Amino acid sequence: MSDVGEHGREQIDLPCPGGDGGESRPAPYIRLIDTCCASMDTCTVAQQVESVERNIAFLQKEHQVLLTGLRLEIRHLKKRCNDLSCELSKSSPERNREDIVAEEEFLQARLLQTEHNLAEQECSQRELKAKLRHKGAQASALQVRLRDEERRFLEELKRRSHKITALSRDLHKQTDIAAQLTFQLHSARFRLYHQAEEEDDEEEGERDKKGPGCLSSSPQVSTSRAEARHRSHCSARLRRSERVRECVPQERILGPEKPRPMPDPTLFLYPFTQRLLPLHISLGGHCGEGDSQRRMGRLRTRAMREDTGPETTDL
Repeated sequence: MSDVGEHGREQIDLPCPGGDGGESRPAPYIRLIDTCCASMDTCTVAQQVESVERNIAFLQKEHQVLLTGLRLEIRHLKKRCNDLSCELSKSSPERNREDIVAEEEFLQARLLQTEHNLAEQECSQRELKAKLRHKGAQASALQVRLRDEERRFLEELKRRSHKITALSRDLHKQTDIAAQLTFQLHSARFRLYHQAEEEDDEEEGERDKKGPGCLSSSPQVSTSRAEARHRSHCSARLRRSERVRECVPQERILGPEKPRPMPDPTLFLYPFTQRLLPLHISLGGHCGEGDSQRRMGRLRTRAMREDTGPETTDL
């Protein structure tokens, strides 16, 4: 309050009109100012006291209301507690104990069962983990084995492909060799056939030159002629066989490889009617029809003459 008075005094202390701020004031004037400040201080203090009293009265009322509510709540809770205690006192304690014991036993059994189930689950989980590890090891082993099998299969496939390629090359070479041998055989047969035909033509020319008087010769001449013809046929056969041997390449026989067997000759044989024809005619040559018929007749007469040669000479 002294501070307030001082503050009021500071607010009221004003310079005197007509005088300087640094000059001294007269004493009556100062006294008047002091009395005014004191009266103002008393007025402000009274107002503050009244406001404080009003605030205290309001707080007392609020506190009274709060206490009244708390008392009512306490009474309500006491009444609820009494009701619950009455209910508990009315129920039989033995029955409650039996229920509690039964509930404890039930909970204990359930706890044991749960622990047993948990242990079984853990055991089965461990077994499943072991099986899973075993299956994983088996799967990895099977994968390794599958890779090895695949690698071996690819190697075998590559080896077989190389072998098939080599065999196909050998087969191609053998096919070429067989074709060459077949061509040589056909050419040899063609040459032999022409040589035999030329020899027959020469013999027929000699017979034609001698004339028909040779038929009335003596039996001795006919027998000697038959022997000479037989010797000539044998020598012709020998010459043919030697020529056929000469047609075969010597490197196939004298080479480092063993001589292979001759192919089946039935593939190169022809029926009797085609065998009597020349090779170029039997294979579809371009000879004339009259020439072929003439040669067929000549060959047939020659064959009949060879079969009935000695008997006709005897006649």
